[in-house]
Amino acid sequence: MTVKFQQLQEKIVEQKIAPVYLIQGTDVYLLQQAEQLFIQLVPENQQAMNFARYDMHEQALAVALDDARSIPFFGERRVVIIENAYFLTGERVKSKIEHHPEELIDYLKHPEPQTVLVIMAPYEKLDRRKKVTKILQEQSEHVSFGNLTERDLQSFVQTKLAEQHMEIDLGGMETLIRLTGANLSTMMSEIDKLVLYVLPAQQITALDVEQVVTKNLTDNVFDLIDDVLKLNFKEALELYHQLLLNGEEPLRVQGALTSQFRLLLQVKAAKTSEKGTATALKVHPYRVKLARQTVRRFNYRQLAKAFLGLVKMEQQIKTTSRDPELLFELFILDYQYAVKPRH
Repeated sequence: MTVKFQQLQEKIVEQKIAPVYLIQGTDVYLLQQAEQLFIQLVPENQQAMNFARYDMHEQALAVALDDARSIPFFGERRVVIIENAYFLTGERVKSKIEHHPEELIDYLKHPEPQTVLVIMAPYEKLDRRKKVTKILQEQSEHVSFGNLTERDLQSFVQTKLAEQHMEIDLGGMETLIRLTGANLSTMMSEIDKLVLYVLPAQQITALDVEQVVTKNLTDNVFDLIDDVLKLNFKEALELYHQLLLNGEEPLRVQGALTSQFRLLLQVKAAKTSEKGTATALKVHPYRVKLARQTVRRFNYRQLAKAFLGLVKMEQQIKTTSRDPELLFELFILDYQYAVKPRH
């Protein structure tokens, strides 16, 4: 049975504990939070005897399963966590440790009732062609993070802020999601800084977020693209110069620009829903949402002209010794000439 993180929390609070869990996803924050939920099932004064963690990169699966079969010492429950269960994926790992997944299949037939076995799989996808993966997903409580929706992100932020008697307004929330690239782990670390910044106030605004959260390359590129499309060329040139001054590699900036314009073109041409487009393009739904907001204001010809100009510029950076800032300025002039209405 597959459940979401919030459902896992609710069930554990209600003491509806399953014998085996499969925790799958790549978000570091959620993985840590999930693991903490299971650790707390064992009283602190019993953890030395009734809690154990096994890393599959360093220890054999058989050792972890032997521990899981043991009854708890002077307690009602034992928790055994198996980390980095790469044997559930198609990943090839060079290791002297030998795993026998069929032993896990045998354990699933008769799990120890006083043990909670938690298998952590910090991977985007598991290999369903493997017998052990298929059986484990069917016979465990499968908690899959997947791509969190914007609503999920908002819920996590609001819950964390409520614990500290704080709140964030709509503009602040939207700015936080945008500046962190909708990455929950980054959002959670920034929340701690924001709370300290606004105290003794109890509300976080968009201005607070702008002041505290460091812009990453993706967000700077988002602003750069906006300036180009709006023909704010002075601002675009200044931002490009600042990026290089801050130590960003010209090719890295160029790659981010080209990639973002490619996404804009793909979203402009897409006929599917926001979620369907995100799935087809294998990007976070929030990126599609932002792209849709941008492309509404521009026609396909404008976007295509900018994209082709950037592809040409990237080739010149790779094959000539010309100054990247000069090449960007020439790109700007060429784009301006192509899209500005002429009388």
